[in-house]
Amino acid sequence: MFRITNIVTLAVCAVICASQPVEKLPVLKSVPNSEVHIHTPKTEIVLECVTTEQGSDVKYTWLKDGKPFTPTGDVIQRENEGTLVFKHPDQSNEGQYQCLAQSQYGVARTRPVTLKKSFMEKPEFTLKKHKPVEGDPFKLDCVIPKAYPKPSISWLRKSLTDDSDVKMVQDQRYTISPEGVLYFSNVTKDDTSSDYKYVCVAKSPESGDMVTLAEHILEEVEPNKGPVNNDVVEQYVSQDMTVKAGDFVYLYCIYGGNPLAHPDWFKDGQDVNNGVKDRVTRHNRSVGKRLVIKEAWVSDQGEYTCVVDNEVGKPQRHSMYLTVVSAPQFLRDDIPKMIVKPGEDITIPCIAAGIPAPELSWSYNADELPKNDRIALSRSSQGNTTVSDLTIKGVQKEDMGYYGCKGLNENGDIYKETLLYVQ
Repeated sequence: MFRITNIVTLAVCAVICASQPVEKLPVLKSVPNSEVHIHTPKTEIVLECVTTEQGSDVKYTWLKDGKPFTPTGDVIQRENEGTLVFKHPDQSNEGQYQCLAQSQYGVARTRPVTLKKSFMEKPEFTLKKHKPVEGDPFKLDCVIPKAYPKPSISWLRKSLTDDSDVKMVQDQRYTISPEGVLYFSNVTKDDTSSDYKYVCVAKSPESGDMVTLAEHILEEVEPNKGPVNNDVVEQYVSQDMTVKAGDFVYLYCIYGGNPLAHPDWFKDGQDVNNGVKDRVTRHNRSVGKRLVIKEAWVSDQGEYTCVVDNEVGKPQRHSMYLTVVSAPQFLRDDIPKMIVKPGEDITIPCIAAGIPAPELSWSYNADELPKNDRIALSRSSQGNTTVSDLTIKGVQKEDMGYYGCKGLNENGDIYKETLLYVQ
């Protein structure tokens, strides 16, 4: 969970309960995901749209890309609710969907959900053969294909004669860069064999599809005829980068040479060489060539420096700056419904934080707020936090309905509603 400072707390000036019971009030269940992947093999997709208090008087409709959408064919709508079921989703179903629920109390709506087809192009490649110099750094190229979402890259060592003889490429001297390149800190005779090939594969995190991207054979090593050089050699280092709060982050500091170097890491000059179970650690089977941040916090922002020293050659160092941003997040619990009496003054609060600070906007029954002297919005911001309170003076029966607050910045959006019921 990311941390944001300068959280403002508000007193809620509203009556949320009444002295006598009222009929069941339909409030839409929240939609957890703003994006759903359509992948192959085709798997049924469900977009939920249902109220917490179901009733036959609720009419559900859908918008796709802002236009009315009627389920047909392999897309069905469940009886007595708005939930859509895509039996055999494909590219034709891509788009942004939003559900509306209309009742005698007004019009509620869900946050938009985008359906996007996952894909991964299968590139053409040819088997490449190499004769690297023994003891020198080396690399095997692998180009990540166009894909959505971004695939994970692995390297395998396969026998040319026995299909069952397949092993993951794992060794302290090997490191895979974010671009898919396999780096050897230094090449030994054990790395070479004309009976095996190194295979780069991409795997879709959603569908599990595995695609071969490159194949290489290290036939044999060439003797190193040069003078002995024990310096560490830069192979791949991370540059300044921006990540989202909550992301799993790798910072890279890949240096080759012999003997093998074990980089140390510092943040803003302070040691961050933590234990293997810590959230931020260099202990991840890479001998320090990757710094792992298992869940980025805003406080992780800063300058990171790796110091590379194999205790024989000249030490090297590299610095990069990590910027942490975040999508909006509401900072108080939802108020799904308010039950009030005519003439009362009420306030519906909305407070959210993000980096940058989000813009907050209000809607009424899935449309613009009515303009009258009794409805007022107050806005304020402090640091990464934005506050917007909606106040209605002397509530009337015609004010009943669904009031929605939307938070938006360049990294995402959020939405929640409150049903105002006037007795």
